Amino acid sequence: MSQPSVTTATAPGSATAVKDVLMQRIGFYPTHPVAWMYAARGLYKLGDYQLCIEALSHCLRNPKTLKEAQHLLGFSLMHMNQPEAAAAAFGKSSWEEEEFDSGFERQAYRVAALRMAAQEQAASKKRQSLPRRVSRGLVDAVRRRSSAARPFVAEVQVELVPEAEMAQRFEYAEIEDMAGQTQSGQKIKFTIWDYAGQDVFYALHHIFLTREGGVFMLVFDMQELLTEQKKALGYLRFWLNSIKLHAPKAPVLLVASHYDQASSSLQAVERILQSLFRKLRGIKLVKNSGARLSFFPIDNMSPAANRAADLRAAVEKAASKLEAVSQKISLRWLKVVDDLMKLNRDHVPFAKVQELATKYHAGDQTDELLEFFHELGMLVHLRATNTLHDKVVLNPQWLLDKLARVIADEIHVQDIYYDERLSDLELEDDFALLRHKGIGSRALLEFLWDDEEVEYLVEFMRGVMLLSNWDFPEDTFTSGHQGEPLYLVSSLLKNSTDADLDAEIADMDLGLTCVLDFTKFFLPAGVFARLLSLCAQYSGDVGVITRAPQLAGNQAIIRFGLSVFALEQIKDKIWIRVERDSAKPASTLKTLVSMFRGARDAVFRDLPWELLLQSPKNASVMVAYDTVAKARTSSAAFVESIGTKNARVADFEPFFKDGSLTEDERDTGEIEEADLSLAPGLEYHVFLSHKQLEAGDACNLMAEKLVNRGLKVWVDQRTEGNLSPEKMRAGIQASKCYLLFLSKTVFESEMVCMELDTALRAEKPILLVHESDPNRVGFAAFKTYIDTVPESARHIFGLSESMPFQRRLYLTESFYNELISRIDAS
Repeated sequence: MSQPSVTTATAPGSATAVKDVLMQRIGFYPTHPVAWMYAARGLYKLGDYQLCIEALSHCLRNPKTLKEAQHLLGFSLMHMNQPEAAAAAFGKSSWEEEEFDSGFERQAYRVAALRMAAQEQAASKKRQSLPRRVSRGLVDAVRRRSSAARPFVAEVQVELVPEAEMAQRFEYAEIEDMAGQTQSGQKIKFTIWDYAGQDVFYALHHIFLTREGGVFMLVFDMQELLTEQKKALGYLRFWLNSIKLHAPKAPVLLVASHYDQASSSLQAVERILQSLFRKLRGIKLVKNSGARLSFFPIDNMSPAANRAADLRAAVEKAASKLEAVSQKISLRWLKVVDDLMKLNRDHVPFAKVQELATKYHAGDQTDELLEFFHELGMLVHLRATNTLHDKVVLNPQWLLDKLARVIADEIHVQDIYYDERLSDLELEDDFALLRHKGIGSRALLEFLWDDEEVEYLVEFMRGVMLLSNWDFPEDTFTSGHQGEPLYLVSSLLKNSTDADLDAEIADMDLGLTCVLDFTKFFLPAGVFARLLSLCAQYSGDVGVITRAPQLAGNQAIIRFGLSVFALEQIKDKIWIRVERDSAKPASTLKTLVSMFRGARDAVFRDLPWELLLQSPKNASVMVAYDTVAKARTSSAAFVESIGTKNARVADFEPFFKDGSLTEDERDTGEIEEADLSLAPGLEYHVFLSHKQLEAGDACNLMAEKLVNRGLKVWVDQRTEGNLSPEKMRAGIQASKCYLLFLSKTVFESEMVCMELDTALRAEKPILLVHESDPNRVGFAAFKTYIDTVPESARHIFGLSESMPFQRRLYLTESFYNELISRIDAS
């Protein structure tokens, strides 16, 4: 997009000259000294030294730009035959290159400078400079800052940033949109997320509260705080703790509504809030310093345009201090996201993002790019499964609206209930079952989501543990959907009760009991519901017992095969009670602790907790698990309990029948060995092939667990350092089958490719396992393996289905059972 040349005649040193030129050339002008620095660089490159000097006048009083400004000023003065002034400028400049290209505003001016240089470079070379003189005030300022003039030695080329090619791809309208201040006067652009206050939605909130959380405004009713203090403080405490958990560095502003009704009670509200904050530590509260309040009172009914002026100013100031606002961002990434948003679509395939990233020379950074903007809340992209990885949500509101059709408040429920299509599709019974028991049919989900991206939405809800398979028969359907998949949405049970379940729990003959204790912080909404989802899924997977879990809002009875236990949430604790005659009660507790840790790490990563054990000999005695574990190691006879009593260490021995309760990866208990034979001439059941940097830890763990289960495994760390190609080929020949661990760049390893080629030539059975944890360095979309495999080995993906590698205890039993079965059948 070309811009007309502009010639201006202004009085030397005019304060508006450079602003006028920039407005005519690019449509805006800077407001920040660093941004002015970019403008000055561009003007210098074009040979507009007078305008460059005027731009630099905005940079000489800021310590971040002072040195470079003096340096560039010196060169400009030299070009204008002002050697004395130039010497004064150079005398103070010891310029060191710094990273000035950070933040959207500064990026905008950097792009503008680059575009100006690219478009006018040829013309500027031919341009004949008119006589110019520098503003005397500026020269004097430079002289005052210099104690002694230093001789000019040589001019150093002031290079623009090396992304000039990218800059030319931005339209001027895009640059203006990125800029800190445009003709409209807008300074910072905000993406506003309105988290619904109804408690039915609380389970959703933890998905979208990210570490780069931005600025949080917590709105409360002053009248309610004064008249229903316990309820209002519970609401504030929940939200403040949630923000502290997910975005501990984010600024928080308290906004008090109904000022018109409580204007005389501001100090009473202030006293209540200060009392709250004495108990809540670590909240980055933005205070209303002008009014000497901890909150910003707002009159909802006021028609005044400036009724929230102080609040707006505080939000803008808090946002301007965020690290994300000033973080360095590649122009390539910005251009990719800009083009994506121009598509004006709710979601796009990953391939579309990859196409744009490749177009702008960032194709190898697509996943990192998406993760960055996901954390900023600009889009949503999860990677745990192929279905999730292949979809990029550009409009998060679309996703929220879809989820709110399932996890719905009463307003949405009524809209759905009176929708004629519900009756026409014979889904009324399905909807009733979802609302009353949290169990939904596939047909109902297709209706609620208008048959749009159903597989993705199911995977999304499963990935954030809001949904699980329900593999138990339901007799309540009359709609003819009995044979289709069912799902449990456990958060819909939040406020449900079940008198029969209460009675059955009360009648249980309780054995081992432990507690997940969150009282040192708080128990977030959604933790218990996610634990129920994982338990229901596992219960349907592990045995032939067909009795379904019995679930209510804060309690449940669930069976893992012949092991029966009750779960109950009481305030900030989750109680786990195993029936006395259950099979392997300690193993059941290990599995449940592993499930909780999986939910915590996936959604509540930094949530502090403690595992407490109830004494099997005295139900009034509770001891911290870590305390008992250390006492057993040191052979102590007694330990301190949570209260005033001491407890015998030996009384807790039943909890350790299956090893550690908290070790979530390595085997610590008794393991049943498999009986796998080896044909004559074979030494190993399996040869593990992997790229050490990306999968060494995983393959070491896999080898350890397979050996514990009675298999003989060849892996490079177990061959006493003999890693010669000949020995590796011999190891493959001596193995029953060859297992290739797929990781991000596995096929870039010459050794792995040699091993794979050897296995194929030897006609060894090929087994595939791939990294399944998106947070691991070796993780990649499965398509990456298909795209990068050597042509001669492309057929391996049709030989057997790759297994996702599992580390967590509650997932490893089925993983290793299946893997050993495949090795045995090979």
